[in-house]
Amino acid sequence: ENGYGKRTSAYEYRISGRGGKGIIAMVVNQRNGKLIASFPVEETDQIMLVTDGGQLIRVPVEGISIVGRSTQGVIVFDTAEGERVVSVEHIPDENGDEEAVAG
Repeated sequence: ENGYGKRTSAYEYRISGRGGKGIIAMVVNQRNGKLIASFPVEETDQIMLVTDGGQLIRVPVEGISIVGRSTQGVIVFDTAEGERVVSVEHIPDENGDEEAVAG
């Protein structure tokens, strides 16, 4: 919500059974705000963040630190005072797929 993000290995998230009570994916507080999106990405992918003020930024995933699942994350998008991230979209690397098929 406040422009923070992180990458965490999928192996850090245990599979919980039917009666599970969930798992912490990110420490949420007033500094980093609510969790807006979560999805699997590759090193070569990009993400696009959109704020409620209409700002848009495209960020390469490789520039986002890999950290543990119970951390607050790092600043991905430096939002203006009072502005919040409202949407995040995953942009897969299309060039990597073409190279894999050709090679």
